[in-house]
Amino acid sequence: MKKKYVLAGLLLIMLMLTACGKKAEITIHDGGVDTKVEVSLPKTVDEILKEAEITVAEKDDVNPAGGTELQGAAEITIRRMLTVSIKTDDGDVKNVEILSNSTVKDVLAQEGITLAENQSLNVKEEDTVQTGMTIRITTSNGVTVVHDGKTEQIDFGVGTVGDVLEQMNISLGTDDTVTPDKKEAVKNGTKIVITRVTFEEITTTEEIPYETVREDDSSLEKGSEKVKTEGVAGEKTTTYRVKMVDGKEDSRETVKSEVTKEPVNEVIRVGTKAGRYEVSRVAVPNCADGSHGYYEITYSDGSKEYVEY
Repeated sequence: MKKKYVLAGLLLIMLMLTACGKKAEITIHDGGVDTKVEVSLPKTVDEILKEAEITVAEKDDVNPAGGTELQGAAEITIRRMLTVSIKTDDGDVKNVEILSNSTVKDVLAQEGITLAENQSLNVKEEDTVQTGMTIRITTSNGVTVVHDGKTEQIDFGVGTVGDVLEQMNISLGTDDTVTPDKKEAVKNGTKIVITRVTFEEITTTEEIPYETVREDDSSLEKGSEKVKTEGVAGEKTTTYRVKMVDGKEDSRETVKSEVTKEPVNEVIRVGTKAGRYEVSRVAVPNCADGSHGYYEITYSDGSKEYVEY
């Protein structure tokens, strides 16, 4: 009788084990948190997560997949869908979804971003992404600025030529020019040249030469001349508008030109009277006393006359 009870007990235990299934430890990896649960198998991954009170979102990745039936001890890895931001120097922000355990490099690859030589990140490419992370891409453009007699080298991010001038506190005058245009985007190696252009008025005075007029005079012996009116030069005043480029004259145009003093012609009387007239007069000093002597006067008819002085 006792033996029957023992057999009945063993049978009951076997039935209970069959009904409950075999036990196994499952390790669930979830974003750096490991959870170990002991469950009766077989069960699907979804059933095990539900029993462990772990909820997954639609975009989360579960490995093995949720419908997989586990037969023994196993590991379940959950990769949560995270949102990170990519920000550039121009202010653009792009929110990107990517699974946890991914790296910054994975984010860039997913978005098809290849960094140029003059670009850098605020994080390392091998860093693991975290929810809410901001990946900033900084562009450093080497720009040369030539202005006001000097050349400056600066590192500049993303922007236009006008933005560079604003950062350097360089203002342009009304007539100044800048190359390239202020609206043009700068690149690595861009050279900006500022030309200072000013205008000023210059007034100059130049001499107007007088003319010589010869008048016949019958009262004078032929061959003789006498100044009737002394010649006086005139003046012309001219005002120019001068264009100065970087402090040097580039061009000029006449604004106004006027004669401010008329010249006076020189008038010479020319003798026309026929007859004997003096051709030359030569002084011959006294050898003993240089203050005395005589003039040797030659006339047009070839005669000579000697007059003491």
